[in-house]
Amino acid sequence: MLKAVWRFRWRLAVGALCFFVGLLLASVYVLLAGLFEPRVERSDPAVAPQFMGCDEAFFTSPDEVLAALKDEEVGVRREAFRRLFLRPGVRTVYYDYERDKDFPERAEGARLQLVNLDDSPEDEALVTFVRADSPVAVVLKRRPCGWRAVGVVSPWLRFEDYPYADWIELPEAIRPGEHLILARESNGNATSYTRRARVFLLAGDHLEQVAEIDEETIAPVEGYAGAGWSDVKKQRVASYTFTPRTEGAPARLSVEYKEEMVRYSGVAPTNAYWREVDGAWHEARRHWRARAHEVIKAVPVSEEQFVWSEQKSRFVPAGS
Repeated sequence: MLKAVWRFRWRLAVGALCFFVGLLLASVYVLLAGLFEPRVERSDPAVAPQFMGCDEAFFTSPDEVLAALKDEEVGVRREAFRRLFLRPGVRTVYYDYERDKDFPERAEGARLQLVNLDDSPEDEALVTFVRADSPVAVVLKRRPCGWRAVGVVSPWLRFEDYPYADWIELPEAIRPGEHLILARESNGNATSYTRRARVFLLAGDHLEQVAEIDEETIAPVEGYAGAGWSDVKKQRVASYTFTPRTEGAPARLSVEYKEEMVRYSGVAPTNAYWREVDGAWHEARRHWRARAHEVIKAVPVSEEQFVWSEQKSRFVPAGS
């Protein structure tokens, strides 16, 4: 009986030893076979190259952009601003990226225009609106994948009356039927003021500045020491016209300047306006230049002439 028990244990130990030896030999074989067999590269589906064609920067239509900018949902507006402005490669002018990323306020006075901004037969889309007390214009161009932003303009209008009804114009300046973008900006302080018009051309997929006009400048009169000297200013106002090119004549820009010495009086009036964001009327004091004034002295009118240069792709002084 005892011998039978020992014989059983011996056979069990030998069987277990053979099993582990066989497992070890199999593992060694697999390892050696993996080292010497031809290696085949396999791509991971998760990191496989993707076709970089139509991406999220494209919109199905300009109306989609307009609706997203006015949407009640903050997430929808934030995504629209990100797709429009916060992507690499977009050429923009005076636009605050971080403000739109962090504070996607609903657009006010949003408007869509289809207008020809270059020499292509198709119209571009111009979406204009006001947000965070700043006017914005987005240029969208049609591509095979849809509509894509190619330029953004958002000037600084510190001393203008909200909601900036006349901050942008679309003059026919170079060729009949083709428009440029004229955007106004202003700056100054307690004693001076400047309003400037910058003119942009859509060249391919970006905006290029082709002209700059100081529409109005107000500054103290040097050397004036009479009564009420702080209210006496030198004011220069420009009026201008664009003449598209004709056969044998280039496009022209004519600027006429009227300069006067004026004396301001009284207080600035208030500006009442409606805000779509909160659905209420607001009042704000207008800039000091809106005060009543009288002309003390007028200076003879002067003018400047500019012509379109095909070589420089901008307006240059005539005769240069």
